[in-house]
Amino acid sequence: MRAKEIGAFVESLSLGLGQEEGFRFGEPDTEVTGVLVCWMATVDAIRTAADGGCNMVLCHEELTFPYEFRDASAIRYLWWRPNARRLALLGEHRMAVYRAHGMLDRYCILDDFGRSLGLPEPAVSEGYIRIYELEPITVRELAEQVKQHTGLPCVRVTGDLDQVVRRVGAPWGGLGLSLNTSFMQSLLAHDPDAFIAGETDDYGMRFAIDAGIPMIETSHATSENPGLEHFARDLKQQFPDLKVLFYANPPPWTTV
Repeated sequence: MRAKEIGAFVESLSLGLGQEEGFRFGEPDTEVTGVLVCWMATVDAIRTAADGGCNMVLCHEELTFPYEFRDASAIRYLWWRPNARRLALLGEHRMAVYRAHGMLDRYCILDDFGRSLGLPEPAVSEGYIRIYELEPITVRELAEQVKQHTGLPCVRVTGDLDQVVRRVGAPWGGLGLSLNTSFMQSLLAHDPDAFIAGETDDYGMRFAIDAGIPMIETSHATSENPGLEHFARDLKQQFPDLKVLFYANPPPWTTV
């Protein structure tokens, strides 16, 4: 099986290839020995693929830094240390890398975030908007439930821990970040009492605080790993003879 056949399968699951998606490294005609599915093709993920006998990585996030660059002088960034280390490993093991971003968001990642948290079916499901209705619960209690479902030892929370929550908005992935405050604003139109987010930052937190909306952060990868694991299972079902591994990118931080 060739790498481009796997890419074609991904494209068949959604509306087709977005401009930020497709092959990022290697040859589409590569004969595939195995595929590792992951959130980001980090050094550890690439090493896991190589150790597992996989010569293709199917990732959700961009392969190199800055997050996205499309200008003619983009090559000047390839010497940045994270990029150089990733690309050297990929070249050493002759791997192909395919990025599936919006396609997998639409296919399963968004809705699998809510399911992984034990939330009910959404009361509002419009585009990327998901609003969930809960029995009354405090933010503190909801944060404990999030920890239990994700396996995280702790979560960051902004706002009043004793505020009662009946409606939750879900800015999954990076939609709790400052550059995506317009998305959080669109959630506010549906009157949530709290957000459960993937990744947020100082500006994003202050947006939520001044909107009067407590926000629980899980991390970008944690919020999207369940959907990627779902996709890895579906990939294996589609190609039963193909070796498919799933690598759960852990949160990039620890606590002391």
